[in-house]
Amino acid sequence: MPPDTTSTIHTLAAAYTANLGWLDLVGALVSALFIAGIVLLVIKTNWLGLRVERFRHVILQTELPKEMAKKEWAKIEEHFFRGDENDLKIAIIEADKLLEEALKEGGYRGASLGDRLKNLKPSQLPNLDHVWQAHRLRNQIVHEPTFKLKRDLAEKALRIYEDTLKQFGLLGR
Repeated sequence: MPPDTTSTIHTLAAAYTANLGWLDLVGALVSALFIAGIVLLVIKTNWLGLRVERFRHVILQTELPKEMAKKEWAKIEEHFFRGDENDLKIAIIEADKLLEEALKEGGYRGASLGDRLKNLKPSQLPNLDHVWQAHRLRNQIVHEPTFKLKRDLAEKALRIYEDTLKQFGLLGR
């Protein structure tokens, strides 16, 4: 090696050794920031809480689906009782989502609620025609921005969703 290269390597090694304490500190700070970011992400997304709920449901066979359905239904009722048209629409959309989730958890196949309803027979769901009416109303709300929803129509649809969820045992009778 030429003498300049050797002296350059010795200079860099000396600078590295002299600043090793600072490099350790910077490395520790960067690591701490990454760990804090991961912890914050886990907290904000409720990742751990969802895993614990899934564990309770699958392994411990708790009444978690009923508890969750009742909480969601309470939110749906809040929207309905607020009474303005947007809240009525939100209530219908959320009730439709809740029924879709119930059917999915119940093992009914399909990519959407419509697909799952197509796979059901009236013997499995006695009010299947009414559920289709409520689902079509939800589709009108979602796909027709100018659709005007009347309170009595929303109430009828929510009653259908509620009766259906009761049939599946998710809401009290």
